[in-house]
Amino acid sequence: MLHFPGPEQAGETSMKIGDAAVFRRFWYVAMPMARLAEGPQPFSLFGEEMVLWQAADGTVSALEDSCCHRSARLSLGELRGAALACPYHGWEFNAAGQCTLIPQRPEVAPPASARVKAYHVALRYGFVWVAVEDPLIPIPALPEAEDAGYRIIQEFHEPWDMSLFRLVDNWFDLAHVAFVHRGTQGDISQPVPPPEEIEEFDFGLVSRAVVPIANRSEGKSYTGIDSDTTVRRRTATWWAPNCRKLHITYPNGLQHIIFTTATPLGDKRILFTQFCIRNDSEADIPAAAAIAFDRRVTTEDKIILEATRADVPIMPGEKPEQGMPQDRAGNLARRKLRAIVETHSAPASVPEPATA
Repeated sequence: MLHFPGPEQAGETSMKIGDAAVFRRFWYVAMPMARLAEGPQPFSLFGEEMVLWQAADGTVSALEDSCCHRSARLSLGELRGAALACPYHGWEFNAAGQCTLIPQRPEVAPPASARVKAYHVALRYGFVWVAVEDPLIPIPALPEAEDAGYRIIQEFHEPWDMSLFRLVDNWFDLAHVAFVHRGTQGDISQPVPPPEEIEEFDFGLVSRAVVPIANRSEGKSYTGIDSDTTVRRRTATWWAPNCRKLHITYPNGLQHIIFTTATPLGDKRILFTQFCIRNDSEADIPAAAAIAFDRRVTTEDKIILEATRADVPIMPGEKPEQGMPQDRAGNLARRKLRAIVETHSAPASVPEPATA
């Protein structure tokens, strides 16, 4: 078991993100790239304490946040060109985690054993991404992010008190819109969601639907559509376990693409990161209007999701929750998570017989 530290809630018996080591093999957002300009930054993922830092040549690294000499935190250290120096005795480490200088013995090359663990790190969409172990899939590609006809609007990067698996459920849940989002785009008088088309790929799902929505005053400033109702042509793509692209096309041609990713900080705590990509300009719709509307929508979700349990019945033998036909996509996502655990988890080791 790989539960994060912390008290268990009574009655929770189903799967949590820390239960399966395979989830260490995916990319997760750690922080905005701009944070690295402030110096070495600490970060923790699946119980692994890291230091993220950027060398003078721009190389970004994620290393174990503990010097191999006397375990001082390297995140308290300082940058020295291409190296990160420990604050305790000045030992210097390169981007691969190898010690390159011991100031007390400058004439001797440090031994190969003088090194700290290095983690996978990448820069994408304005954020630093890390993976604890060899990633099973790449960071999702977003063609629109590289298209000059679109703009990226950074929105949210903040902790939420919920399970990552519950957020995945929510990403596919068309039935909650009428109720949870009644203050923004939902119509509680029409609780039956539209049909959706679903297709699977190796590590995820795609859901397509045309969704009628209410278009209240704040929505009008966000869409540029004056009518009190409109429709969203919606394509939701999920890359297990933690990334979702929601591509929304409105009747006026506006494309509002929401990319959301979650980083597990605990069994019931995530780092929620979201930005949007739009094919309009600041003169058409100010970025502040897009952010304000998405903030209201995400806050509506957050209130509900933070009240849910951390555990989710994914694996065989776990007591299922009640369901309805509109849960199909969410249930497929749960089965996809189960398949990932079953396919990519190492078999349990068998202890050797004791000898006299």
